[in-house]
Amino acid sequence: MNVVSRVNRRAVIQGGAAVLVASGSGVRAQQRQRARIGLLPTSGSAPLFIAFRRGYFEAEGLDAELVRFDSAQPLAVSLAAGDLDFGATSLAVGFYSLAGQGVMRIIGAQGRDNPGFPNNGFVVSNAAWDKGFRSFKDIPGHAVGITTLGSAPHYCIGLIADKYGFAMSSVDVQTLKTNPNIVATVAGNRIDAAVTPSTFALSIVRSNQGKLIGWIGDEAPWQLGAAYTTTTIADRRAGYVNGFLRAYKRGLVDYADAFIAADGSRRDGPTSEAILTLLSKDLDQPVELLRAGITYVDREARLDGPDIRRQIAWYKAQGLLEGSVDADVLIDKRYATLLP
Repeated sequence: MNVVSRVNRRAVIQGGAAVLVASGSGVRAQQRQRARIGLLPTSGSAPLFIAFRRGYFEAEGLDAELVRFDSAQPLAVSLAAGDLDFGATSLAVGFYSLAGQGVMRIIGAQGRDNPGFPNNGFVVSNAAWDKGFRSFKDIPGHAVGITTLGSAPHYCIGLIADKYGFAMSSVDVQTLKTNPNIVATVAGNRIDAAVTPSTFALSIVRSNQGKLIGWIGDEAPWQLGAAYTTTTIADRRAGYVNGFLRAYKRGLVDYADAFIAADGSRRDGPTSEAILTLLSKDLDQPVELLRAGITYVDREARLDGPDIRRQIAWYKAQGLLEGSVDADVLIDKRYATLLP
């Protein structure tokens, strides 16, 4: 039984089933290699949706399926179990724990929390706002929602705690499992605050169901996500991995051309409207909401190696990660490159 039939909360987009010849490749559909790609329906996954919709995977001889997940950790577990071939989402303790067992390898970057690019937002409920919770300095003593312990939003709270000098023990971190649950809980004033991706944070703010304190990337930039695969695939199927990466990087370039200037700042390029229209269908969000939540990507999929080491150290300090996890082994330099 495959991952789709077992978990009905995930949706699959399958490409190329009725296409006889892949665009620009001469590869017949029945000869293409199946590529099951796990992702979250957030702006960080935009390059994958672009690559899928524009036929870049087909051009590499790949019959791609985009498998949606509610959070990053179940995605990593599914990939390790062989239900997926690739994943591209935020890094989390579940991924690091499995990777530390030699199961997975990072092959490129996904999104990055960078200044000027809304990604992970810190939102407070209207009730908490009315009681004076209006800045990052007000976090101690309050309940803050995240999807799961050891998730990217959990690490975001750690980054803010380090910057503003308060202990993680002063925060009542509550797990709400999914981002839709976070939206409903904040909107219902059943929690003081939450960290959630921009798509969800902006929906809270624009519907007047909460207030935005700020974006994590403006406070503490970090390597939010990565593309990864199993160690077995990385070791035995180099052509397959490189084909995936070529298609993925074409999606990254299209996204960067549309929204990121040469100096790394936010801009709207000549193709931005077309990209937003394409993404609006797959992310089921209005164009204006997506425009407000553009994420930062490196067009060459280069990774911030030092921050990945910091993430591993932080999760260990929280008692969430045991054993040896070596970033230099985890980042597969046969495929991945690092930022200078």
